[in-house]
This record gives sequence, structure tokens and C-alpha cells, in this order.
Amino acid sequence: MNLEGEASRKHPMDAVVPSEVQRFVLDRIDSIAQLEAILMMRNAPDTWWPSCTLAERLYIADQTCRSELDGLCQKGLVVAREEDIGWSYRYAPSNGELREFVDRLVYYYSHHLVPISNLIHGKPRTRIHEFADAFALKKKDGK
Repeated sequence: MNLEGEASRKHPMDAVVPSEVQRFVLDRIDSIAQLEAILMMRNAPDTWWPSCTLAERLYIADQTCRSELDGLCQKGLVVAREEDIGWSYRYAPSNGELREFVDRLVYYYSHHLVPISNLIHGKPRTRIHEFADAFALKKKDGK
């Protein structure tokens, strides 16, 4: 068995980010905004974050922020509630395994920011994102 040959076929990211963490990112995180939102909410897990507050901290529009956070809700990473001021979100992984993966992701993101960022940016765009982008362009143009 030629171990040297096997090692040379591995992707460079495998050396720094375990494949199960990469799979978690590919399955659950669609954007850097989502990742940064999770990081903020994880640091204050008992806090309900108004979407407008997260939007300001992420430097994105409130509507965009709500869309990103709703995606995290659907993936079992945060929960939402409607309040008088609008929608608020809280870090609340739906099970211990998700919580552990987020913890691991936080570690690898803090130590290997570029490979994690490249993984997220390299994800294929879904037809839903393409549709949303097309709608946003039409709305912006006033059509």
C-alpha cells in the first residue's frame, strides 16, 4: 500500500479542516453572513437578537438578514419569534450533535478562516438563490 500516493490525492483543505466539518458547512451554512450571525448569537446564547440589530452588525439589509436567519431556522441552528419590533432570533441548535458541529466550526473558522470562507464561497448556488437574486434585481430596477 502506497500511503504517500494516497496523501498526495487528498484535498489541501483536508489537512486543516476535517471532512465532517466541511460536510457540516456544505449542508448547513449558505453564506458568510449566516456563519457570522451564528458566531454572534452563539456568544450570547440566551439573547433574542432582533433581525435589525444583526443586520446592522453584519452590514446587510434587514430583509436580507431575515432571509439568511430563516435559512438557519430551517436547518435547525436558530429559532425565531415575532415580537412588536419585528422578528428576533436566538442560537438554539435542535440537538447536541448540531451544537457540537457549530463548536467545531467556530474553532476551525478562528484558526483557518480562509479555507472555511473558500468552502462557503465555493458552494454551488441553488436555484432558489438565483430566483431570489432575479427578483431583487427586478425590484431594485422598479420593474
